[in-house]
Amino acid sequence: MKHLKVRISNSHVNKNLEIKADRIIDLLQDVEGIHIHSLTEFTNYLNENNLGVFLLYRQVDIIGRAKFNEEVTLTTYPYNTTKASGYRHIYMYGENGDLLVKTNSFGAFVNLDTLRPVRLPEEIINSIGDKSQDPTIENLPRRINYNDTNLKLIEKIPVRKAFIDRYNHLNNAHYVSFALNNMEYNSFTRIRAEYKDSFQLNDVIYVYEALDNENKTFVYKNDEGRIYTVIEFSNPTFK
Repeated sequence: MKHLKVRISNSHVNKNLEIKADRIIDLLQDVEGIHIHSLTEFTNYLNENNLGVFLLYRQVDIIGRAKFNEEVTLTTYPYNTTKASGYRHIYMYGENGDLLVKTNSFGAFVNLDTLRPVRLPEEIINSIGDKSQDPTIENLPRRINYNDTNLKLIEKIPVRKAFIDRYNHLNNAHYVSFALNNMEYNSFTRIRAEYKDSFQLNDVIYVYEALDNENKTFVYKNDEGRIYTVIEFSNPTFK
């Protein structure tokens, strides 16, 4: 388990002084990366064999919004890790200890040269230190359903250098940012993201909106019409 304290500042908030959804994604990635780096045996094995952990699915439940100058605490731990893949929970707590965000994610181990999935030795998996799955998180399917016959193209976005992450791919937070440009602020309490493939530098993202879905859903395709990512925003009520 790993903890990270962050002071919410100007770069995190909107005009209402509340943290933006894409900045929440950034902080989730930060504590996740710091935790993975702290797993010395696991990280050394990845580096020595040029392997990475690729995110395939993330569900973010937003119970409350951190405010400007509030110190939040992020906590994370993995669970149900196998030789090929694993799950992770990440939480954000406010200054008073109130739960603001709880998440579930799934990733796979990948060879960075071939981009093919790999299997890790059992002793490396055992070194991770799995915890238990949180029963309070609604564990939805990793596949996001939508009607592919009624999509509206709303914009084309070239992938610039500023969008690229450590794996030379479009950073996960940008998928959310692009969708938020076409939405009402604070009109959702849950984000789900299904990552099928990764956009790279100079690719062009074709952003579509699914028009007849109950939830607000965006589908990102390449110029050949292949689906790379599906992002869904919904508004469940959390107890």
